[in-house]
Amino acid sequence: MTDVKREEWSSRWAFYFAAIGAAVGFGNVWRFPALCVDYGGGAFFVPYLLALFFVGIPILILEIGFGQFFQTGDVNVFGGFHPRFRGVGVASVCCGFMLVVYYSMLIAWVVHAFFDSFGSEDPWGKEGTTGTVAVDYFVGEIIGANTLGDDGRPTRVVWANVGCCALVWTICFFGTAFGVEVTGRIT
Repeated sequence: MTDVKREEWSSRWAFYFAAIGAAVGFGNVWRFPALCVDYGGGAFFVPYLLALFFVGIPILILEIGFGQFFQTGDVNVFGGFHPRFRGVGVASVCCGFMLVVYYSMLIAWVVHAFFDSFGSEDPWGKEGTTGTVAVDYFVGEIIGANTLGDDGRPTRVVWANVGCCALVWTICFFGTAFGVEVTGRIT
């Protein structure tokens, strides 16, 4: 096996921002505060902080340490411990792929809502709009639940979502196709 020079981040800050961008997502920004409001406010911060300091940060440090030591991807990192552990690395890569697939659709819905907010049909431009009306609009029009038939199956394609999803995948491609040095500059 020949030693191939691996790409490196353009700076430490680029790596830090990319790591933070990978760790902070919809769950931290959107779902967790919503659960706090629904189920008792600050009581959720105790288990959150415990999980953060006793599980999340140690695993992050372990993952970064393995990456620094082995200077390779997940499959070879776990294969470095024992060849049979390569499956753990493959499972990690597959989980990452599945996460990117559904996250790209979530981002596409956000992009669709962003572009749709410039139109005149959005409910939040009218006076007296409640949260329920806005949620119904988002679920029905933006996500496309209005296209579902009585049996719960879609009856037509929501072309705006298809276009926004293509835009998101194009941005993902150009953000990662040219290596970590360019990716670091983007983040």
